[in-house]
Amino acid sequence: MLTFERIGWQPEDYDRWSTHLMESQRAFVTPTRHRGQVCARFAIVNPLTSKDDLGLLIDSMR
Repeated sequence: MLTFERIGWQPEDYDRWSTHLMESQRAFVTPTRHRGQVCARFAIVNPLTSKDDLGLLIDSMR
């Protein structure tokens, strides 16, 4: 599992981003909390997921 935060994002931003990824069928990424801070959580279950795939998801946070 991998967690990370986008500086300046509020919980609503993570919710919007997560919903967009799910509705576009790109990924299932859920917001979570780590040490009280909202962040994104990737739980990678597909062994074919590549670093490039993860990079695309991270880039979609821009």
